[in-house]
Amino acid sequence: MTDRRLVGVAAVFAVFLTACDQLFHVRTDTLVYHWGPQVWDQTVIVPVTFFLAAVGMLDVSRRTRPEALHPVAVWRVAASLAAVTAAYLLSGLLDPELAATYAALLLVLWVVRLGLRRERPVAVAAGLLIAVGGVLGESALSALGEFDYVSPDVIGVPWWLFPLYLHGALTAADVVALVRSRATTAALRAG
Repeated sequence: MTDRRLVGVAAVFAVFLTACDQLFHVRTDTLVYHWGPQVWDQTVIVPVTFFLAAVGMLDVSRRTRPEALHPVAVWRVAASLAAVTAAYLLSGLLDPELAATYAALLLVLWVVRLGLRRERPVAVAAGLLIAVGGVLGESALSALGEFDYVSPDVIGVPWWLFPLYLHGALTAADVVALVRSRATTAALRAG
């Protein structure tokens, strides 16, 4: 995946994730933004934050033993996007008392999804890097006052955030593999 394609995909994800954040977390009172200016109760830097997060996730996915990322079918990417979107949605609908249980469920589902992959060691390494980075990044932004989770469990974030990022890492790897395979196919047809 070239830098140019990575930036384009990250921009699409920034728009998508900003909408998900609005619908799944802001409207459900899962989190509250404090910085202004705001549009629909979200600070205007949310798309930038999601863009930078997407760049980081996609870049980790393309750099983590890129030869191990096998081409994937469009249906697998669609299923991966659906899984992470559903997990994101449920995190906003969830009773905060069930945060630890939901985190455990997401972790089990991640292990199942991981078991269906050929590149397990790569997925684990990239997933852990992305999940730790994502949780620490959100914790830092919360500590700086950008937003607060209404029911944080540890370091200003809910328990389910770490495994949610693990699912996002699998999706990022699938997207990178799809973009690579499409680019390779186009190059072979052109050459």
